[in-house]
Amino acid sequence: MKKNTTYIIMILMLAFAITSNNTLNAQCPYDNSIYLTGAAPTIVGTYVYAAQTWAGDFNRVTGMVAGYTYEVSTCTTPSFDSEITIYPSGGGTALGYDDDGCGTTSGPSKVLFTPTVTGDYDLLLDEYQCLSNNIDMEMQIKLISTGGSTGAAVTIPVVVHVVYKNATENVSNAQIQSQIDALNRDYRKLNTDFANVPAVFQPLGSDFSIDFCLASFDPNGNSTTGITHTSTTVASFDINTPPKYTSNGGHDNWDPQHYLNLWVCDLTGTLLGFATFPTDLATAPQLDGVVIDYQYFGTIGTSTPPFDLGRTATHEVGHWLNLRHIWGDANCGDDLVNDTPTQQTSNGGCPAFPHVTCSNGPNGDLFNNYMDYVDDNCMMLFTNGQKVRVDATFTNFRNAILNATGCGPTGIADINGNLITLTAYPNPSTGSVTIQTGNPTAKEVTVLVCNVLGETMAALKSSPASDGKFTLDFKGKPKGVYIIKLVADDNMISQKLIIQ
Repeated sequence: MKKNTTYIIMILMLAFAITSNNTLNAQCPYDNSIYLTGAAPTIVGTYVYAAQTWAGDFNRVTGMVAGYTYEVSTCTTPSFDSEITIYPSGGGTALGYDDDGCGTTSGPSKVLFTPTVTGDYDLLLDEYQCLSNNIDMEMQIKLISTGGSTGAAVTIPVVVHVVYKNATENVSNAQIQSQIDALNRDYRKLNTDFANVPAVFQPLGSDFSIDFCLASFDPNGNSTTGITHTSTTVASFDINTPPKYTSNGGHDNWDPQHYLNLWVCDLTGTLLGFATFPTDLATAPQLDGVVIDYQYFGTIGTSTPPFDLGRTATHEVGHWLNLRHIWGDANCGDDLVNDTPTQQTSNGGCPAFPHVTCSNGPNGDLFNNYMDYVDDNCMMLFTNGQKVRVDATFTNFRNAILNATGCGPTGIADINGNLITLTAYPNPSTGSVTIQTGNPTAKEVTVLVCNVLGETMAALKSSPASDGKFTLDFKGKPKGVYIIKLVADDNMISQKLIIQ
């Protein structure tokens, strides 16, 4: 809160045979020997299986890369009550642990592990509470992210719900666009005031490779501006009575897995905005999103100094992406980011550099960070360490947003210059998928559905005689990534379709 891949599965058996004596949470001892050794997967979406072991024995996985995220799980053996512990090679403090991480309260386990150092790691597999010495189950190590190292930007569809009691609170579409523009500047490190960051801190500045757009398709595949306007009788909202329910005078959120929901309304008192964290998504999906007071939203219209550069939303979206306040919400607390200096508490206004607290001299607080409480004209950067934390969020709690299609359709022109659009929904899907081509013309267009090997699974024809809509049933088909291609004359566009 701010105050005042391709579907190619490679299955490799680790060609695996130490000693140490660590425990975690009083669980089973790690005191026997290497069972087998093998290399970590190197291609996103591929995995290796560790060998079945005896309790206390472990598999050593070599070549795990710093910043990459691996999913270590026993989820394919649901009847076994397992626990997994991850150690540095040769012993040391346990780095990861889980005993029920596959969506159940007991049974298989899953750990999302992002090494901070490239090297080898020991994976200990036991039955929960050390009940058996013979571990007869599969442990899978899957590479699920390279931490954004490819440089590809994540595009996040945004829907803005304006909830207003009077005309002043009903902010304009132009003001909404100014907020989207501000988010894109700040998250791509395109803000010109970055030059005002003290020189000693400038090397920390990070381009998050995140782009925001107003959604052009709603969850049902219908065209939209990405903006809703709702008249209300509620005088003001707050954290306990948020504008997130149509039944309470607000507006229900759109599918939180595939949209960033952003509400604009009148907030009680001096509250500028608030947000949910990714960890809340599973337990309260209807609350997921960000709320901003209409006076501190965007850069024009009702936007009011000193919070008139759109950075209340930049700050709150940071929370939505799992960033904590830079002071860790405690006296000299920890924000769980390595390159942000420890500082005593929040800063307001715009302190003079250096502002030394918590023995963090000579450079002092990184008060220019978007996750502090300073005025908008003093907020200027995210750090590389904060980017690592957000990248990890995209491989875990908010991984579905990577496949969101709400920013909509790409389009191509036919020989007459008419724009033809393509969309598929729901995407991801567990079965039935609707494929829609927009603005069919006198020229026939072809829609191809292919697997990632390029093999055509279906060929569909669209013409003025049809409405350009097709429904395909993927039940019984292999899960993974498919490619939808729209061909008109000599032009072609394509998009991914995820079948779960």
